[in-house]
This record gives sequence, C-alpha cells and structure tokens, in this order.
Amino acid sequence: MNILWLGGIVLPRIAEAENLPIVHMNGWLINISEKLERLSGHKLIYVFDSNKEIYGKTEFYSYYGIKCKKASIQRFGEAYVVQAIKILKKVRPDVVHIWGTESSHSLAMVEACERIGIQDRCVISIQGLVSVYARHYYAYMPEKYTHGCSMKDFLKGNIAHGKKRFEIRGKLEVEALEKVHHVIGRTDWDRACVWNVNPNAKYHMNNETLREEFYSGKWDYNKCEKFSVFCSQGHYPIKGIHLVLEAVARVKKEFPQIKLYIGGKNYLKIPKWKQGNYDKYLISLIYKYGLSDCVIFTGFLSAADMKERYLKANIFVSASSIENSPNSVGEAMLLGTPVISSRVGGVHNLLTHGTEGYLYPADEPYMLAYYIKEAFSKPDQIVKMSENAIRKASVIHDVNKNFRDLIDIYNLINKDAKSLKVQYIVRS
Repeated sequence: MNILWLGGIVLPRIAEAENLPIVHMNGWLINISEKLERLSGHKLIYVFDSNKEIYGKTEFYSYYGIKCKKASIQRFGEAYVVQAIKILKKVRPDVVHIWGTESSHSLAMVEACERIGIQDRCVISIQGLVSVYARHYYAYMPEKYTHGCSMKDFLKGNIAHGKKRFEIRGKLEVEALEKVHHVIGRTDWDRACVWNVNPNAKYHMNNETLREEFYSGKWDYNKCEKFSVFCSQGHYPIKGIHLVLEAVARVKKEFPQIKLYIGGKNYLKIPKWKQGNYDKYLISLIYKYGLSDCVIFTGFLSAADMKERYLKANIFVSASSIENSPNSVGEAMLLGTPVISSRVGGVHNLLTHGTEGYLYPADEPYMLAYYIKEAFSKPDQIVKMSENAIRKASVIHDVNKNFRDLIDIYNLINKDAKSLKVQYIVRS
C-alpha cells in the first residue's frame, strides 16, 4: 500500500539530507513514519512545503517538497495544486493522509485529490481547529490589550490581528473539512466540531502517539522541587499564562516559596521597543502581583529538556482557553507529573477530575489557585493521582495499539475506495 502524508514540518532525516534547519516539533511523526516503512507491503511518501521543489529518499521513505510561500495564511493558488497533482499521479497513493487543518496547504491537497477523482482516498487528521480556536483567542484578556498596538504590533500585527489570522485560516480549514469523506480524531470535542461542519464525513478514532522520550522515566514526589509549577509554553493568549500569573499570585500568599517555570522566551528580557501588547500585559502582571522573584522563564526546551522539567516540577499546569487534547498534558501524565488543566475542548477525555488530576473552568483562575494549593497541601493525594495518570496515559498513548489502529484506518479507507471503484483521472 502506498501512503502519502502531507505534513507541517520537515522531518529531521529530510532536513539532514537537504541541509535544512531541523525543527523540534511534531516529534510523534518521526516515530510513526519509521514504524510504517518497516511494515511489510507499505510504502510512505512524505510531502511538505518548501522554498523550492525537492525530491529525495531516506532509508525509511521518499519525500517531495512543494514550492510555496510558507508563511501564507491565504488560499494556496493553482501552482501548489498543480505540483500536488503531479506528485499524486506519480506515486499513485492508496491513501492520502493530511496531518492537521491549520495550514493553508491542507485545502490545496484536498483540492488536488478532488481534481483527479481520489477524494475518497483522502483523510484529514484533526490536531487543533483554528476555526474554533479563533473564538477563544483572547482568553479573557482586557480589551485594551487585545486591541492596543505597540511598535512591534504596528510592524507585525497586534492580538486582534492574530485572531483575524486564525479566522482567515479557519475559513480554509472549514472548506477542507467540508470536502473530505474521512476524518481521524481522538476526542469528543473534535468529533463534535467535525460533525458541525460535515456530518457526512466518516469519523475514525485514533489516539495520539507522543514523542518517544516521554515513554520512559517516572516522576517522584521525593525528588521533585516542592512548591514548583511548570507551564510548557505561553507565546500567545490562548495558552492562558496571564491567568496562571493571577492564580500564582493568590497561592503565593499562602506559599511564598512558590516557583513558576514557563517554557519559551523570557518576557522580562525583551527590550521595550520589541515588546508586543501581550508581552507588555504579562510583564505588567508579573510586577503588579510581585512575582518577579518567583517566575522563571526556561528558554526554548528540547524534548529531553522538557522531560527533565516535567520530572522536576511539583505540578504541571495547562491553562489554555481552548485545546483538543494537548500533548503536554499527555506527556506529563505518561511521566506521572501531577496535572492541573483547564477543562476545555477534549481535555476531559485525557483525565478525570479528582482521579488522574484536577480540572477547572478556564475562566476561573481562582479555581486554578485552589487546586494548586490543594496539590501543595496534599502530597499523598497527588502521588495517588500520579499513579492513576500513568496507567490511563499508557493506554491512551499506547504506541503499538495506536499504530495498529492507524493501519486499520488506512486499510478501511483503501477498501472503501476500491469498493467505490475510485480511479485516478488521467487528465486534470
């Protein structure tokens, strides 16, 4: 079976072969891609966006780079679709698997499949859904910050412009979902969202496989940094770091030794002229609440560094205003790091409140503060939750089962297409 993937990153082996920058994202694709090629009778073709047309082979798969403007949030034009059609006709895939809907290239590949009559062989995996995320973009921020404009915002766009970009991409996402006949998801939330857009699409359940680094190692309360909280990122409002700061300020009154570690850039070291409005807002909150002595920005973390930070933390917090099933929560649970998460999107499919962690309403930072206080005060309880979380995450993120389920989905799509006598149209 020939399986074509359209991915959002350049896989590391391709980057090495083509002398391109290595991107430390979407690590789960690496594991699955190499596992797939080892499967007898299966051939993988990986397609990605590039600044030039590329073709090559690695030990595990062949690959094509489609020339395009990567940063575009607009519909990709005829040139992209023509390149995609050329690749599809050459490799004649039995299944075309598009990873995610956030990029403009997803719709272009769907249109290419439609143009040559193989849309029944095309399936989209839901990751996030920008059409829905756009509605939650401001994450309960004051309006003066969502529409304000610093020098950086003037040049690159403020928070309102960020929301607008999500809305533009969301329209293309909806159009792609309306056209496909197959969708892969993993939560009640993404199933509901797809149903609202395209109730006729066949929904296939396939849980997420995470980066392999997080399948070994175990959190130990006796070895963690007591009264420490870790948030993996906070680069835009949806991640809710401004709400975490408010919660930490409340907890600090009872636990003055609290430390908050945040992955990514150090907002406190950004020169004023480079600060966007969200940067300014976070900085203002840090000083307003007197948190400069307890907030530590870790810088950008590799998978190994991220794992170390999870294991050191007393608690991991995900405070997003919207998520599908955040990989960060899954990674923390696999390691056993106690989790407190906003109850948004499909997070409730990952953990049960009070059993594998704590869930709270995203717009109630005082409840986040309460559960942080509870976790700090009741180590026996969070140790029990840790054990429960490991057991549940080990089932949800089971590498072998999830891979078998994915192959079953491919076989089903191929079988259905054959029964419908889906053939490639010779002329586009």
